[in-house]
Amino acid sequence: MKLSLCVDSPEDSSGEGDCTIFDFSGIEKILEGELEKFYPDSTKFENVEISISFVKPDYIRELNRNYRNVDEATDVLSFPMIEDEAVEIPELPVLSLGDIIICPEEVKRLHSEMNFDEAICLMIAHSFLHLLGFDHDTEEKQIAMWKSQDEIKEKLMTCCRRNK
Repeated sequence: MKLSLCVDSPEDSSGEGDCTIFDFSGIEKILEGELEKFYPDSTKFENVEISISFVKPDYIRELNRNYRNVDEATDVLSFPMIEDEAVEIPELPVLSLGDIIICPEEVKRLHSEMNFDEAICLMIAHSFLHLLGFDHDTEEKQIAMWKSQDEIKEKLMTCCRRNK
């Protein structure tokens, strides 16, 4: 099984909001390992795909309004392809886990207590877990998800070229 990230960056990637400083091939390898840990059946697929898009505040606000009925920009949205555990996954060579939509400007605004690189890694880890069916709608689920996302975030931080 090979995990592939399809990454779409914003037009004006520069300075502190520059998401091109990440080694996305390294992120793929880390998430591939995490996927095998949380979803061992993923090895039945030749390829697993996740789309990551970095967007502007107006676009993520539109998505948030249309899909969550929340008329404001947010830092990250996850759109899992498989949302129900009872859904049978078709026997295909490629499994699409879903889409991660990140707004770097909102990440900076909403997570000013951490550096930008760490916050982006947190967004990827958080959304990745949502794509795998994790949720934080109860205290017990939140504790488990936060623990996993912090572990994944720390691993992802090694893929930021500013840290090297």
